[in-house]
Amino acid sequence: MSYEEEINKNIQENKKLPEKLEISVLRYFWQSNPLIGKTKDSIPRFLRNIDVLNNFSENELRILAKFLHLRKFQPGEVIFKQGDLGVGFYLLYSGYADIIVESNEEDENGRLDSKHILTLEKSDYFGELALLQEISIRNASAVSRQGCELLGLFKPDIEELINHHPVIAAKLLQSVSLIVANRLFSLTREVQELKYKLSALEKEQDAAD
Repeated sequence: MSYEEEINKNIQENKKLPEKLEISVLRYFWQSNPLIGKTKDSIPRFLRNIDVLNNFSENELRILAKFLHLRKFQPGEVIFKQGDLGVGFYLLYSGYADIIVESNEEDENGRLDSKHILTLEKSDYFGELALLQEISIRNASAVSRQGCELLGLFKPDIEELINHHPVIAAKLLQSVSLIVANRLFSLTREVQELKYKLSALEKEQDAAD
């Protein structure tokens, strides 16, 4: 069972989610201070360096942090599987995670063939569609490579954030929507470039014939 399957099961059975981050106000602002060298790897500074959160004030980031869940994954541990019902958005706090797509074709050993798409590293984020769609099915698997730490935000957290801090929730959902828009734009551009290359190859082939 993947981590996200466990989370989804707890949500469906109305069980408690994993503990959220507990960082006091004083400690948060101390750790976010750029003049304090010893805290360069702190969660407050990490959040400040996430590009899609750059429109958040320091206090808004502090409040957002109270809704996040920190989880350490062992090497090879599955974060979510292709086909899982998505319930979380993740920030990669440390380590690496592989995104893998499985096909319906079997390899020579009778196992489903899989293809490594990319490796995510610190400060990358993924799983954002789960916060925007009522029913979001994962179209790829996410697996911890050599061990990693993730900060997760789940659908119930978003609902609580909307109820108690609607401005921060609106900013977050706007940022998540921007992620989706940028990735869609990149995909569209790649498709256009591929079509152009195919068209050029067809013309070369016709000329050769």
